[in-house]
Amino acid sequence: MKKYFTLALFYLLISTYQTNAQGYLGVANSNYSAIDGLFLNPSSIADSRHKFSLNLYSINAFGNNNELSFDYRNLIKDGRNKDSIQLGRYLKSIVNKNIDLTLPFLEVRGPSLFYSINKKNSIGLITRMRLLNQFNNFDGQVFNALAHGYVNTGNAFAVNDKSPYYWTSHLVTDLGISYATVLLDNGKNFLKAGVTAKLYRGSAIVFMDGKNIDGTYYPQPDSLAVNSVDFTLKTDIKNDKANQLNNFNSYSGFYDQFFGKSAATGFGGDLGLTYEYRPDAESYYYTMDGDNHVYDNTVNKYKFKVTASVLDIGYLKYKNIRELHVTGSGQLPNLDNFDFSNYSVVKQQLADAGFTLDERFNKTLVVNMPTSAVIGLDVKAAKNIYVNATYLQSVVNKKESAGNYYASQVSLVPRYETRLFDVGIPITYNASSKDVKAGLGFRIGFLTIGSDDLLGLTSSKSKGFNFYFGARINIANKKPKDSDKDLVSDKHDNCKFEKGVWEYKGCPIPDTDGDGILDKDDLCPTVAGVKSAQGCPDKDGDGIADNSDLCPDVFGAAQFNGCPDTDGDGVPDKDDKCPNEKGDVKFNGCPDTDGDGIADPDDKCPKLVGTLANEGCPDTDGDGVHDGIDKCPTKVGPASNSGCPVISVEVKKRLAFAATAIQFDFGKATIKKNSNKLLDEIVAILNEYSDYNMTIDGHTDNVGDDASNLILSKNRAAAVRDYFISKGIVAERLVSEGYGESKPVETNKTAAGRAKNRRVDMDLKLK
Repeated sequence: MKKYFTLALFYLLISTYQTNAQGYLGVANSNYSAIDGLFLNPSSIADSRHKFSLNLYSINAFGNNNELSFDYRNLIKDGRNKDSIQLGRYLKSIVNKNIDLTLPFLEVRGPSLFYSINKKNSIGLITRMRLLNQFNNFDGQVFNALAHGYVNTGNAFAVNDKSPYYWTSHLVTDLGISYATVLLDNGKNFLKAGVTAKLYRGSAIVFMDGKNIDGTYYPQPDSLAVNSVDFTLKTDIKNDKANQLNNFNSYSGFYDQFFGKSAATGFGGDLGLTYEYRPDAESYYYTMDGDNHVYDNTVNKYKFKVTASVLDIGYLKYKNIRELHVTGSGQLPNLDNFDFSNYSVVKQQLADAGFTLDERFNKTLVVNMPTSAVIGLDVKAAKNIYVNATYLQSVVNKKESAGNYYASQVSLVPRYETRLFDVGIPITYNASSKDVKAGLGFRIGFLTIGSDDLLGLTSSKSKGFNFYFGARINIANKKPKDSDKDLVSDKHDNCKFEKGVWEYKGCPIPDTDGDGILDKDDLCPTVAGVKSAQGCPDKDGDGIADNSDLCPDVFGAAQFNGCPDTDGDGVPDKDDKCPNEKGDVKFNGCPDTDGDGIADPDDKCPKLVGTLANEGCPDTDGDGVHDGIDKCPTKVGPASNSGCPVISVEVKKRLAFAATAIQFDFGKATIKKNSNKLLDEIVAILNEYSDYNMTIDGHTDNVGDDASNLILSKNRAAAVRDYFISKGIVAERLVSEGYGESKPVETNKTAAGRAKNRRVDMDLKLK
């Protein structure tokens, strides 16, 4: 048994090492992944960078487990140099650990293709075969004893596993038809969806459900004494399928599996959505063949995109299943000669060993497909550089049911991509092995090669491996060829190497300036013009050629050499100092509203008759200051006071007296009634000097705190202002403010000084 087991495992690892099968994480999310992207998300083929993609042959192999560490380097080395292989040399000893082992897990993609019908719609066809093999919850102590029994001699090992354990090995093929379409494209936001409908065909299934095994393994001789065992084996294999299982990764084996007689059939599929954020979408349109808004399907337009898909939906139903229930105790005297190649032989060997067998026929077995959900984020970091984050979550993972599942994982893949070349560095955390894996993937032309777990080749403590290889034919989208760069594609260009225009099929037109007037009739043959101007430009459309138009940018009249006369006063705008007001020629088109012989722009009193000496203004009060600058035009006053009467010395004294004479209640802003007479006198002054405004400033001494004094000064000044307003003075003429104790006029150290500092200053100022 040791030889068969180890050689089979060695053959598996070496064969996958030699064929370099495909795992895809390094390049699957590339915008140039073409048909490979369809297997990850069916929406990817809509608005693809490819017109057509055909997968010729791709193969992927990987293994993984949660606890066992394997030294692949020494295994490969010994496999090449030694006649025999001892499995225990390559396994790390682990005791009392439950083992989940995925080995082998192989995938072959046969001829698969997609075709872009147009910008929005694409169709595809996929063929694929997978060997899905998983062991779940196997006791580590049992595995350790069996594995190391291959290299140790003389010591017996206890085999005692009380926990349930499961094994599913499934060979399944699928044929899928895909359709993807663009659901939304409003510039910045782009959404596409895809679906793949699948027909599953099951070729072989082995499902084991075990409850316990108790016994002793003896290295010398190679035997196993079983005290008790309880497991059920369910399979459709009736005869020797070794050749069928071993040769599935060849072309002939693939077609035999897919088109041969099927043991089971099922239906299912994949669903996918992709959202792209395209902030600069409009910049990816170009002009060609008379269309100035041609969609460029050769470039990626997104800043980032979000993808979501559900893969491998469905199940298969096997009929004519044989169930073999094995219980009791027995003795397997020579494990090295145990033959696993034939169901009938296995059953006979177990019966000969003394086990109790209960066999049932024609049973039905439902086998789940490894349904999983995938969510991804792809960000454009720089030109040709992208970073992808993808999370895969298993949806169907009931170990006690027949079927397989993918371990949940999260990956981060920086990549560099072009139409001819991709390279990606996948970094993955796997929920089964609970470790970080790193790899490297390449796409060079039609070849794809790489691994998502290169660490497995460089470490003696690897928990898994992965290799992939693929060959395909891609036809990328291309812009129409335009040899002479005249925006007419060679396909439609009658003058491919001479610049022309679309209207003339890419050839030069006899109208050099393109204004529709032949050069022989065109007075301006190199400048586009209009027929009314004999081929010369007429920007303002007034019928006068620009080279003869004194106002080429403004519609005008012929009598003014193409210039307008907006106000219709007979003076063209270019000479009119008042182009929007009807005026007189003698005033350069300006009016003289008051008829004083002075044009309005030069008249400071355009609506009042005045004299030239007074700049067109009268002097109503005859004080020598004309009304245009006289702030008191009806009252006599000197020019030094803007024509207003000067405040008399008596009034100034009265205001100064009032400053300290106005009395308030102690610590309050309430004016005492004995101050009303004085305030009324100031009201009379305000009425007399109606062209003046007044400032009212409140001040206090330093008794009390600063903040209270400031508020009190403001309130007292406001109280005086309110009194004046109550006597009919317009509020706009009065401005009050308080300064507290900040502006004393005398010392605050004496009572007399403090009395003078408690004041309300009033001053008259011209409006």
